[in-house]
Amino acid sequence: MNYTGNTDPRDAALPGTLKLYEILTRGKMGMTPLGVWANRPMKGSNPPRLSVHATGRAMDVGYKADREKWAHAFADWLSKNYEALGIEEIHDYSFGEWGRGFRCSRKELSGKAGWKTWTATDNGGSGSGSGLWLHLELSPKMAKDSGALIAAAWKACNAADPAPQP
Repeated sequence: MNYTGNTDPRDAALPGTLKLYEILTRGKMGMTPLGVWANRPMKGSNPPRLSVHATGRAMDVGYKADREKWAHAFADWLSKNYEALGIEEIHDYSFGEWGRGFRCSRKELSGKAGWKTWTATDNGGSGSGSGLWLHLELSPKMAKDSGALIAAAWKACNAADPAPQP
């Protein structure tokens, strides 16, 4: 899987993105909805670059401080199932001192987990590892779908290897 980035801006969130957002923020997952589509620059980019939120394929979902350990395990689970779920990137802002990021192409190139632990000078633009949210980016195929693909993939991944619950 290749990383798409911000090359396909849209004027609204895409249906598959909204379906995953719904799965994560309603019902037993219980994550906090923090936003999907926004036509804005990437936070911390200099010179300014378009945020992947402007493509309709990105979302931010929050969690409470007492669920931080669960959120890290859940981010690991998402990265383990990135191909089935069509996830291209994950930002886990509260991990360690500066956070960490998963990118699908990093895994494919290295054959390793695809995670990169961030530093003070190389991070996701959120500051010092204090953000209690995950940022997720979907592939264009998964995001553009009606939501049926993400629903089926979510069900299949949970049947084979249940996501950790709070």
